Amino acid sequence: MATKPKDPAESTQNEDADESGEGTFETDVSETGDDGTTVRQAEVKESDLSEVKKDKS
Repeated sequence: MATKPKDPAESTQNEDADESGEGTFETDVSETGDDGTTVRQAEVKESDLSEVKKDKS
């Protein structure tokens, strides 16, 4: 699985999504459910790999 370092310019734009100011990066996340396993892209924090929520509607 590939990871992509987060662009510093993008981090500045997403400050409200990452309030602590720590770095984030995008990676593949696999999820297993009743219908099988799916893989999706997610932005996660470098320190604890928790997902940064992008959908704030």
